[in-house]
Amino acid sequence: MTLTVRDTIEIAIAAERASQTLYQGLQARFAPYKPVADFFGAYAYEESKHAEWLEGLRSRLDDQTLNQAVDASIEYLLRSVSEFSVEKALARVANLEDAYHLVNEIESAETNAIFQFLLDHFEPDENLKAFLRQQLETHIDKFGQSLPAEYQGSAARRALRALEG
Repeated sequence: MTLTVRDTIEIAIAAERASQTLYQGLQARFAPYKPVADFFGAYAYEESKHAEWLEGLRSRLDDQTLNQAVDASIEYLLRSVSEFSVEKALARVANLEDAYHLVNEIESAETNAIFQFLLDHFEPDENLKAFLRQQLETHIDKFGQSLPAEYQGSAARRALRALEG
């Protein structure tokens, strides 16, 4: 089955919304630890903004562009992203160390590659493209650098237990 640009955008929107839900779930699982909960809440907000940009991109593209087939390498990424389960991911989180590894896995994975592909190939506004590219890089790097200082170490992250889901 050949996927189109429209399909790619739809799957990317769903993936960003799933990431938003994941971060909201992590926010709830770490609710007793306000700095950590707020940290995950900020990530959830950023994911919602990514989805909004994708929705806007979809509305700005014409039908001819939206109906173009996408490259097979993108199809592979799309299938991978479509298989992600928020519930299964959250079930694996017993402590902040588990969340840390999960977020690193998510943020360096297929969803961001798809977002980058759409940004590079279909966003005509060079200023917006540069801004979004910077936001994406910051978003990816932020987890390791912006986690509250007391949880920078692996031992501290393992000690911080998540609430049961």
